[in-house]
Amino acid sequence: MKQRLLIFFLLGIMILIADLFLNNEDDNKITIFESEVNSLINTWVTQVGREPTMSEVDGIIKQLLDEEILYREAIKLGLDKNDIIIKRRLAQKIGFLRQEGDISLPTESEVNDFYNRNLDKYYVEKRITFSHVYFSSSKTNKDDASKALNLIKNGSSETNFGEPFLLGKNFSSKTIREIERSFGKTFSEDIQNLTIKEWSGPLISEYGSHLVFINSIAESFTPNLEEIKNIVINDVVLEKQNNSVKNYLKELRNKYQIEILADLNETTK
Repeated sequence: MKQRLLIFFLLGIMILIADLFLNNEDDNKITIFESEVNSLINTWVTQVGREPTMSEVDGIIKQLLDEEILYREAIKLGLDKNDIIIKRRLAQKIGFLRQEGDISLPTESEVNDFYNRNLDKYYVEKRITFSHVYFSSSKTNKDDASKALNLIKNGSSETNFGEPFLLGKNFSSKTIREIERSFGKTFSEDIQNLTIKEWSGPLISEYGSHLVFINSIAESFTPNLEEIKNIVINDVVLEKQNNSVKNYLKELRNKYQIEILADLNETTK
């Protein structure tokens, strides 16, 4: 506690020095709040793992003052103008401020309404977990796969057959769309008709032939509201925050007149 009091005593002295240096003009007056210094010190403690010494606090405050002075001088020189990075950063910041202005939890009615309007958002797709033995494209690959399937069903190990496959042998909890991306549409359609817990095939993919063992199939479903209520509440809050920014922009657009001028350099070429 004593150290923090010393810190703010030091802060007061430095602000006084800065105030005198800047001739006490209102436009050049720098005000630093206790919360700013506390935030910087807490960040320092998080990064370093201990409280800063008085000398280190002096350096933290000097850096804060230097940044503020350089920022003001940059503004005076118009260095913030026509800088797309600064524009985007400021636009993001005011957007965050508008979002933070609407962080109230939604009502039960709002949550129910949002859930019913967005059932597709919470739909869980069918997922298949499977293994396969791969035979590359050739004139005899399908026959080789069929022969291997008979041997596997008669007790041979599947590890005795097939070739290495670029994407691997085992696939866990894959959606039909993911399977289609990896193996093609025909394979993704055919695999849904296989019997669970037995070797089947051969199935044809874009790469060749495959013997497939289905470990499990999780059918598609839409969870009820109570199962995902916290997720829905977060989604409602996010929508409200986004709408707050959209409505704010809509109001502001009515205050501005927009004109697009031809670039003089371009027109003279």
